[in-house]
Amino acid sequence: MMRPSVVIVGGGFAGLACANSLEAEHFAVTLIDRKANFEFLPNIHELLSGVKKPSQLRLSLKTAMRAAGHRFVRGDVTSIEPEERRVKVGSEQHFKADYLVVALGSADADYGVIGVGKHSYGFKSVAQCQAIHQRLQSLSRDGGRVVIIGGGLEGVEALGEVLRRYRHKPLQLTVIEARSTLLPTAPAVVGKHIADHCEKWEVNCVTCDPVARITAKTVQLSSGRRLRSDLTIWTGGPAPPALLADSGLAEAHHWAPVENTLAHSSYPEIFIAGDAAELEAPISKQAYHALDMGRCIAANIQRLAGGKVPRRFKPSGKPTLLAFGDLDSVLISDRVCLAGVPLAAAKEAVFAAVMAQLDLRASKVKLNAVLGRSKQATEQLLWPALSNWRELRQQTKVRKLT
Repeated sequence: MMRPSVVIVGGGFAGLACANSLEAEHFAVTLIDRKANFEFLPNIHELLSGVKKPSQLRLSLKTAMRAAGHRFVRGDVTSIEPEERRVKVGSEQHFKADYLVVALGSADADYGVIGVGKHSYGFKSVAQCQAIHQRLQSLSRDGGRVVIIGGGLEGVEALGEVLRRYRHKPLQLTVIEARSTLLPTAPAVVGKHIADHCEKWEVNCVTCDPVARITAKTVQLSSGRRLRSDLTIWTGGPAPPALLADSGLAEAHHWAPVENTLAHSSYPEIFIAGDAAELEAPISKQAYHALDMGRCIAANIQRLAGGKVPRRFKPSGKPTLLAFGDLDSVLISDRVCLAGVPLAAAKEAVFAAVMAQLDLRASKVKLNAVLGRSKQATEQLLWPALSNWRELRQQTKVRKLT
């Protein structure tokens, strides 16, 4: 009996989780991505300080798919034909599937700001963050001005990593948030807590004054104010990939609409996962939701192939862990917000656990990778804290933010 074919577009959290959850014995799975590697994006801020190395945050998609018994195709998806469930890669390759999973992730939102692509460093890939790390090393020797645009989760975690390594270096740091407070989507007490850290470390916080233009050496605000900048980091947030609208899966500048089973609203054999999906009751675009979506879609494909009714996706209510370098960490949940350096261990544990789950290589190879990541974490995160007793005494408490 012929195995049903599944084509997955995108090798991020959702795509990789979906592929890993489908058994090669029962499904012919092809995963397509323009990148060679899966990247653990929630921890890319640690590249800025050198706490993490690029290799620690990457898994080879070719190796991962081979371990799962699936096929990996590297290339740019140029079009998707929903009616035919056909994907075009490059100018010549075509892949048709019984079930299509679209897990494209997101693009960088520029909000119409002039000069974003040309004069700022993006914050959505390992390569981009490694480039920022190298630029920071150069500036730290002679001094310079660093401007972080976006005071949301990504921007605050980026700032924390810059402070981890460079707070005693001659760098002038500025963070810009278009809305009235840092971390505007979090409880107000969290934004105030981070603002207090910024005041202590003489970080200039600019709020309620959106960026209008970026040049090679300046950031111009809507008020007309100009800030000098030797390194501008853009953490402006996610935007729908153009391919969604170009393929007829979404309206222009919108995410793809899905049913509660994560099937596309108009195509029951096409599933949308991760950032690209827009549920009737929207959820935050977080990695843990993408993982759950990928696994749910795999289960629903199995159910459809077996003649069963697909089940609804139920978002889990996991808390958010925000890391602020070695200065602090914050756990944000619906019930309580906690702060304290020891919480960084929880974020590191999540990283190690999820990477281990996604890595389907042979046990010995996988163990070596886990040990390597643990060794790096101990050297870069744990030992510096243990070696400074005075700071350790101050860091062993976790407190409730009120």
